[in-house]
Amino acid sequence: MAYLSDYGGIWGAVPATAGQVFWVAPGAGSYTVNGLAYDASDGNDGLSPERAFATADAGVNAATNNGDVVVLLPGTHTPTASLAMDSAGVTLTGLPSGAGNFVRQKTIIDTVSGDQSINVTAASCEIAYLHFTVVTTDSAIDASADADQLHVHHCSFDMATAAADTGTIGIDMIGAASNVLIDHCYFECGAAQGPAIACGGALEMVIEDCVTAQSGGTWAAAITQAAAGRRLIIRRCDFQVGNGTGTVGILGTTGGEVSMALISHCNFADSITNAIDTYDAGDCEIVENYQAGLGSTDGGVLITATT
Repeated sequence: MAYLSDYGGIWGAVPATAGQVFWVAPGAGSYTVNGLAYDASDGNDGLSPERAFATADAGVNAATNNGDVVVLLPGTHTPTASLAMDSAGVTLTGLPSGAGNFVRQKTIIDTVSGDQSINVTAASCEIAYLHFTVVTTDSAIDASADADQLHVHHCSFDMATAAADTGTIGIDMIGAASNVLIDHCYFECGAAQGPAIACGGALEMVIEDCVTAQSGGTWAAAITQAAAGRRLIIRRCDFQVGNGTGTVGILGTTGGEVSMALISHCNFADSITNAIDTYDAGDCEIVENYQAGLGSTDGGVLITATT
């Protein structure tokens, strides 16, 4: 426990918890903490920065109790398979410096070939301070119907490196989980990929203070909601397009229910064809959303209706 009293040291960055803290180095062999070299191995117990696991798989598998925290040290982590967050109340986090740079975090979860990087099937899980390289035709994070109270924050998603495929998704809500919060996340898309966030049939879901940035190609929709989804709130999000075309910023659905979505104080690039699209009349409430204009004297326009 040498680092508990070290001001500004590694223990001070761990979220407060009543569970155990498991440490994971970015690969087997030598790694450095506080200027000292240690040897990472899945044969370690992971319970101290000096005894870190070598793989994220080992860290997540060890965290089985509510309140347990898995800390991935800075560097590139390459799981051998999808990380199964199947124990309630577990946190998977990088090591933040302050709030971390949510445009590009220092701890990277590299591509898991042919599968999502993380599969959340338990309630009250948290994922934070991580950068994902998203694999073609799959997602960085899948969340099932059992992933109630999921919180994803201060994460960045590279959807630009993968080959274009509409099955490539940042966060995919594949079931009707409730009370999900996604905030301070950055999604970069460089081709005709699937959505940054597919809300599916999630209930009472909040997305706030996120950025989608498109650097090329034609993006069909940055955020989508299915007909089964209810009471989605999207606020203070920016939808930016550089060398590409955005067809839709937020894509709703027909056949929903009155007030199935509330979208407020979001900004959409001029080159997005339809900022908020496909909701039936009365299904979506909009408040103070703007579509940008081009030119130094053009302040954009207030969005007064969905398309």
